[in-house]
Amino acid sequence: MTIVWSNLAIGSVVGAILGVIGDWQIGTKLRKRSELRALTKEYGSLTGQYVNYHIREDGTYEPTGGTVEITWQPKDGLLDVSGFQSTGNPEWHSYIKMSNEYTGAGIGHYNNSNSIHGGIQQVIYSKQTRSFNVMGTSHSRKEFAHCWKPKE
Repeated sequence: MTIVWSNLAIGSVVGAILGVIGDWQIGTKLRKRSELRALTKEYGSLTGQYVNYHIREDGTYEPTGGTVEITWQPKDGLLDVSGFQSTGNPEWHSYIKMSNEYTGAGIGHYNNSNSIHGGIQQVIYSKQTRSFNVMGTSHSRKEFAHCWKPKE
């Protein structure tokens, strides 16, 4: 059997190109699926209702009377979060993307229920206290700090 070097070279180039395309298409999907699985393992159990507290400048917690409802969205790797007033009326809604790199950290944009305005929320989840520390900025550039603790 003789080796045709031109056929070997062409086959190697085509194989390399198909390998790169395969890794790009299949590898990307597998990495994304693995990432979502890891996020679900870490944050899937956080679904539930939380009591909302305003954190004052002196560090004390003041109950707002409102609640926060969190649902994990495993297909998107997001926390679907809604805030409710003490009367039960919706106040705001957001989707928070939790970080793969920094465990417990996430960021999202919220919208007020009665307007198109909202702002940015940054959250840090503490496994020890089972609560979220939330810092944010409203559309009018007003900063706020809240804490969401599990409703018991």
